Amino acid sequence: MATSREENRSTASRKITRLAIAVALAILVYSGLWFAAAGALEKKLAELIGGANPAAIEAKCADMKVGGYPFRIGVSCSQLAVDDHFHGLSATFGALRSAAQIYAPGHALWELDGPGQVRSSLGFSLALQWTQLRSSLNAGLDGLDRSSVEVKDLQGLLTAQIDGQTVEARTPHAEAHVRRSGEDLDLAVLTRDAVLSLKEQPPALPPLSASIDMTLIGKAKYLDLQGDRGEGLYGSTGEIRRLVADMGEGRIITLSGPVSVGNDGMISGKLHVEIEGIKAWQEALRQGFPDEDETIDNAAKVLDAMFAGKDKGEADLTIANGVVLIGIIPVAVLPPL
Repeated sequence: MATSREENRSTASRKITRLAIAVALAILVYSGLWFAAAGALEKKLAELIGGANPAAIEAKCADMKVGGYPFRIGVSCSQLAVDDHFHGLSATFGALRSAAQIYAPGHALWELDGPGQVRSSLGFSLALQWTQLRSSLNAGLDGLDRSSVEVKDLQGLLTAQIDGQTVEARTPHAEAHVRRSGEDLDLAVLTRDAVLSLKEQPPALPPLSASIDMTLIGKAKYLDLQGDRGEGLYGSTGEIRRLVADMGEGRIITLSGPVSVGNDGMISGKLHVEIEGIKAWQEALRQGFPDEDETIDNAAKVLDAMFAGKDKGEADLTIANGVVLIGIIPVAVLPPL
């Protein structure tokens, strides 16, 4: 009996030893693969941020590290700097942190710290600050499939270098979402209680909450970092599924319909508009833009006649090269983009 027990213990001991060896080998193989992938990722990122991408955008990731072992893989930098020489843009930001599950490397999460500074050769600079900026992205074999960004307590100060004029913008919450839809690009943007003002002056208008859901035709290439080579939105067409602007106190405008931007930056389109609180809009716009009293009042009179004196209604607008018409009556002129 004793011999039988010893044989059983010996057999169990050999099984445990074999299992331990197998686990150790699996850990060694997995670790080797992880560090090989980390090295390949670091090398590829170094090539991309060095300008080896279709958009020819250069970046500097100070103190770049690849980490996350054992179950994640990600990149971190103490400071991020980006240069787009073609468009004359440069930007600097705080620390960057990113991570992806090792079993789903195409789905990554990242965070970016402020402050941010954007400079343009067109003669303006933009200072940014926020308390939290988070993003997620999904990439496939064909490039980026979708991405989302959420920002809390965003503040921006735009300064014109020529005359020193500044515009300040603040919002407690903003988010943006893009996704590939064949060759088209779906875009959704939302902001809550946004306030615009000249520096050290009270806001011209009450806080504005706005959202837009639209498709840009043929612009999915932007998710591949192919670069627009200067075209931007010029020569573009799209469909606004829904654009809502809410300034509180019953002031709501909703738009939908096709739009286009000419090669000269002028906007054209046919939009269905719904307006609530016409008198409240008129009052707010008159207070914010006293130099445009006549234009604002003329537009209000046209709406009053169309809606039979009611404070809300809906109509179809035509925009022809920046000129906004209700029927055949011009009511406003939009500047080029």
